[in-house]
Amino acid sequence: MSATQTPRSLQSLTPAQLLALNHAAGDWHVRRLQSDWTGADERALNAWLAEDALHAQALASIAQTWQDAQALQQMFPASYAAGQTAAPDTKGKAAAVVQRPRQATAQGASLGWRWPAQALLASLLLLVMAGMGWQHWCNTAYYSLEAATGTGELRDLALPDGSQVALNANSRLQVHYYPYRRETVLDKGEAFFKVAPDANKPFTVTSGHSEVRVVGTAFNVRAAPPEVVVQVQEGRVALRSTLPGSPQPVTLTAGMAMALEPASGHYRQLLVKADDVAEWRTGQVYFQRRPLAQVAQELARYLDAPVEVADPAIRAIPISGLLALADPERFLLALPSVAEVRVQRLPEGGWRIRRQ
Repeated sequence: MSATQTPRSLQSLTPAQLLALNHAAGDWHVRRLQSDWTGADERALNAWLAEDALHAQALASIAQTWQDAQALQQMFPASYAAGQTAAPDTKGKAAAVVQRPRQATAQGASLGWRWPAQALLASLLLLVMAGMGWQHWCNTAYYSLEAATGTGELRDLALPDGSQVALNANSRLQVHYYPYRRETVLDKGEAFFKVAPDANKPFTVTSGHSEVRVVGTAFNVRAAPPEVVVQVQEGRVALRSTLPGSPQPVTLTAGMAMALEPASGHYRQLLVKADDVAEWRTGQVYFQRRPLAQVAQELARYLDAPVEVADPAIRAIPISGLLALADPERFLLALPSVAEVRVQRLPEGGWRIRRQ
């Protein structure tokens, strides 16, 4: 199993994060233009660039914006007249227009660039504001969908890019498509995704503090607090916890399954056949010698009610049978015919399974 680093870009930042990063990058760019720039300054800049790949992207973007602003200065030279001053001629001749020399302050910054650059900085500000408008556009969803299913209900969803989603019973999903990314949120339950490939628009599924990231593939995600379970039918997905300090993502390929507990960052590998991924889409789930405790957990999900195994001694009893998702109560009431247990409906709601 290999770990993969999720690629990042400036477009992934919030407007506030981008503004803060651009401010820092702009400060470095202006300082680097000064005559008192030293080797120590260069080393400090390199250290800042090494902290995060986005720093280099931001600095390059600011440098390009500065270059564009300088082009505007050449197009509109009159706007920069405020940066020039008239020096008196001691011989009584007409005053000559001269450029102020660059003079370093005690803080190491140069005053000389500020006045000639006023119009340039105004142009730069306009470009930054345009960039913020671009960020707003990038972070405005052009397609949104909310879907939910009830007890025994399955639902198929067709998304505008050709991707398909199958929603299991008692599940809730949100979908948001942005210009450069496709995001879904599985609030509860289970869903199978068949994602149309698009390298320019990664597809993510978030559930709690976990995230699955793909370009194009087919996989199943189940919210099973405190874990999230991912099964891959085809292609490749990256699974990670979004909590700070979490381990690197793990990559899953066809026929692989993994349970992630986001709070601890603990991964647990599971066994699955690619052909068995999301078998619930047929409307049936086959249990083959599954422990009673696991069967009860599945029944609770499809009944949308708690199913308690009261006696620890019977939790490991193997159960085999075919569960029809449209009638999970029938399977529960039939358990005494395949195991030495009793099934009791509780007055406050839910069910209890006891030893006979």
